[in-house]
Amino acid sequence: MMDDLRQAMVPPHNLEAEQSVLGAVLIDNQAFEAVGHLLGEGDFYEPLHRAIWSTIERLVVAGKAADVITVHAAGQSAGVALEYLNGLAMSVPSARNARRYAEIVREAALRRALMRMGGELVEAAAKRTAAVEAVPALIDGMVTRLLAMVSKGAASGEPVQIDGVLANLVDSLNQQMEGGSVAIATGLHELDERTAGGGRIGELWVVGARPSMGKSALCLTVSTNVAGDGHGVLFLSQEDSLPMLASRAVANKGRINLADLRNPQRARDQDALWGGVVSGIEMLKGLPLWVDDQGGLTLMDVRRKVQQAKHRAERDGRPLRLVVVDYLQLMMGDGDNRNQQLGQVANGMKALAKELGVWIVLLSQLSRKADERGGVPQVSDLRDSGDIEGAADTIVLLHREAQRNQKLGPEWKHYAQAHVGKQKNGPTCTVPLHFDGTYQRFSGWDGPEPSRMVGGRGGHSAGGLD
Repeated sequence: MMDDLRQAMVPPHNLEAEQSVLGAVLIDNQAFEAVGHLLGEGDFYEPLHRAIWSTIERLVVAGKAADVITVHAAGQSAGVALEYLNGLAMSVPSARNARRYAEIVREAALRRALMRMGGELVEAAAKRTAAVEAVPALIDGMVTRLLAMVSKGAASGEPVQIDGVLANLVDSLNQQMEGGSVAIATGLHELDERTAGGGRIGELWVVGARPSMGKSALCLTVSTNVAGDGHGVLFLSQEDSLPMLASRAVANKGRINLADLRNPQRARDQDALWGGVVSGIEMLKGLPLWVDDQGGLTLMDVRRKVQQAKHRAERDGRPLRLVVVDYLQLMMGDGDNRNQQLGQVANGMKALAKELGVWIVLLSQLSRKADERGGVPQVSDLRDSGDIEGAADTIVLLHREAQRNQKLGPEWKHYAQAHVGKQKNGPTCTVPLHFDGTYQRFSGWDGPEPSRMVGGRGGHSAGGLD
């Protein structure tokens, strides 16, 4: 019984695997290329092995040979003995199985990390504190660390020869020729056409607009369209509550006046209201659409929520493809001023899109200069940070002239424009849209556009912003 208890208290490790991976690299430094990205100094349980690995890594990275003699010479101060190194090199017949040895070492290191986290969790949970927020914060912190371990446990990417990339390109082209697409359609036909099919994994789109132009409604429309195609979608709203998000979505799909949903007793047609509610709920029910209303998001919050949604979506067989964040100026970042903070967030969002394999749409406010100047908004109107333009693959600036100029005729009521002010791999352009504020719904514009002459001034051509 005592022996079993002592054994259970010993952290997981495999000294033989540690010795084998070190010996393999000592006799063939090319083995480091196969295992160097899998292991770090802290993954070794035996302190002496950590010192040896650190010395080997330092020599190999510097382009120097790392054999028994050179590692002994470079590691004497850390107690690396020549006899022990020689024994490591003699313990493996070849370096052929180095990767498998490294995987065993890595697995044991992950198990030790889990044990440490478990101990920290027990200790932290046992502490009594007056702060009500302490327990949720503790859980969030542990979940974030666990999810980071999941991604860290997988092998990180390695450089690949271009031949494999070219083969994948040909396969993708053939797939598209047969009607398939690597793009994720927004469901707004002309916008999809102008952006070669829609968004793509790893891309960051920024949707900018002045307040009350409908940017949240636009992105909710796109979100439900994408989810309706079977793609997983995560909508992070820092402004609307979950009930409000649900109301907007039901109004959108059920074609109900949003005002009636907010105050159903005042609805003129109760049968139409409840018929629309049932219809909207039926259309939304079962969609792979995840929603969240935490305010003051940080990049770490977004990472954690995306990882959580990815695991749930993949479990359901509908991988997460789109993440919408509403909106940038409500987020928290690091930096000496607000400009630096939002720049850090924008660049971090682009990195997250690539790292986590999702298409991110980040909403952003435009500065008041857009109102003062009038007419079509410009990329330079993006508020608070010049880094937003550099980070984004595509920038869409939403504008409704009827919202800015209340004196326009009824033909302008539903007319909206999506100005693609930046498209890294395509031209700038202007896409006409139909907006129905009653239903919080965007769709394609059908028919002739209203006159470009507004208040005696010529408007901008729909051809682009250049």
